[in-house]
Amino acid sequence: MPLIIISADEFKQGDEIGQKVAGVMGYRYLGRDLLHTVAQEHQLNEQELIQALDDPPGLLSRRARRQRLLGYIEAACLEALLDDDAVCFGLAAHMYVRAVSHALKVRIINEPEQRAADLAQAEGMTLDKARKQVLRQTKDERRWSEDAYQLDQTDASLYDLVISLGTLELAKAVDIICDTVAYRKFQPMTYSRKLMQDKALAAQVRLALMEHFPDVRVEANDGTVAAYIQSLKKDQRKKQELVRQIAGEMPGVRHVEVHVIRDLVGQAAQSTR
Repeated sequence: MPLIIISADEFKQGDEIGQKVAGVMGYRYLGRDLLHTVAQEHQLNEQELIQALDDPPGLLSRRARRQRLLGYIEAACLEALLDDDAVCFGLAAHMYVRAVSHALKVRIINEPEQRAADLAQAEGMTLDKARKQVLRQTKDERRWSEDAYQLDQTDASLYDLVISLGTLELAKAVDIICDTVAYRKFQPMTYSRKLMQDKALAAQVRLALMEHFPDVRVEANDGTVAAYIQSLKKDQRKKQELVRQIAGEMPGVRHVEVHVIRDLVGQAAQSTR
């Protein structure tokens, strides 16, 4: 059965729609509750995991920590999504299942003016102040996704279905999603299931490597793992061996390839000493 991945510019609405769709379809609902499990399994602060998903990028010195927290979430989420029959919201899954054909990717949006009016009423602020806050929230949302995944999550082209609640009731949005996921295009195929398995393995390997290589990029294909790391030339061989050692011990990994990207910043720093 297909997966349904939901993204929304208003968390409360996205969560409500996701749960209602799961109820109608008889699917599992995979939401922020997963963060509690991740925190317990890895001795992490659950609030810190939430902040990694919600807060805009800040100091560069904290980026490595945030990326690793997102790595924990991504690995756990992909593992949970291997079973299909799930509606997922609030875990940034729309950023890392983009090529999976049996995952219906949905974006829920509101008209900015309606968002501002709702915010003004809820917070007791002026409409003008609410408009500025909505604009800032949209910019922060874009900054977050571009920094974390090099993608603009407000870009409609990332999604199979975009629903505006400006003219639709929430219940109608639920109906549209349930109808759309029945399309033949979103039925699981052997290739798409394999792609999910490859993504899940790559996420687990990446997480294991991030302690030593915060910016590592990992791809997987049928048990062959390719890791892309930065290194100075003098450290290249030692780092390649460390990657092979860590990745090679992980379940499901049969072969490890290590590709080195020259650390130009570090190289320049070395040359000035």
